Amino acid sequence: METEELLVGWRGETYNAGAHTKSTTVPADSGDVGAPWIETISWVPRAFIYHGFLSHAECDHLIGLALPKLERSLVVGNKSDEVDPIRTSYSASIGYNETDVVADIEGRIARWTHLPRSHQEPMEVLRYINGQKYDAHWDWFDETETGGTGGGNRMATALMYLSDMEPAAGGETALPLAQPLDWEVQGVEGRGYSECASKMGISVRPKKGDVLLFWDMEPGGREPDRHALHASCPTFSGTKWTATKWIHNTPYG
Repeated sequence: METEELLVGWRGETYNAGAHTKSTTVPADSGDVGAPWIETISWVPRAFIYHGFLSHAECDHLIGLALPKLERSLVVGNKSDEVDPIRTSYSASIGYNETDVVADIEGRIARWTHLPRSHQEPMEVLRYINGQKYDAHWDWFDETETGGTGGGNRMATALMYLSDMEPAAGGETALPLAQPLDWEVQGVEGRGYSECASKMGISVRPKKGDVLLFWDMEPGGREPDRHALHASCPTFSGTKWTATKWIHNTPYG
């Protein structure tokens, strides 16, 4: 077994934000505000926001890579990937190490999650406009229905926000079954969320450079966590850009 396979993280450990610096392969810009820090928003499911994980230049770099390759997003199911009305965004796959910036981001996600890079799927950049959304779903899958994929099952999801969404613009990430640590701090009441995001649980409004990490599996990496149900609420104005890294419980591919 390789050394990286022995990394901790199966219980969802997430450590010091200051230990993980932004890439030096792109210039800093004036749009970056404040020092990076990690906010724990729920233990059911385990969910965290890493504020300032990406620089604005890194966000723009990922969007630039995706633009020429955008296609209608697919849904995993019925032993194949298929177009489905529950998911109406457009997306592009970014290859492993496609650029130095991509490689650096992949490495930082591995260090933060304490899960090896070999467990990551290729990055997927998504664009949402004009009411596009992804209805409530789980990222883990029933292997008896899909036939399984190389790399076991999805254990964690790192959702990177590449653009800002203003209040009333929609595009929030909603976790309707999540239990906030503090309803006054993380609850959905009185925050100007869209109808999709204001029903119950936790919702996160996209902020450029932030990453939402949540664990799709229970501690131990074998049993799905049904509290990890989540949705991308419809985008009513502006353009929402995200980049997703799905991380498996065994090496992927």
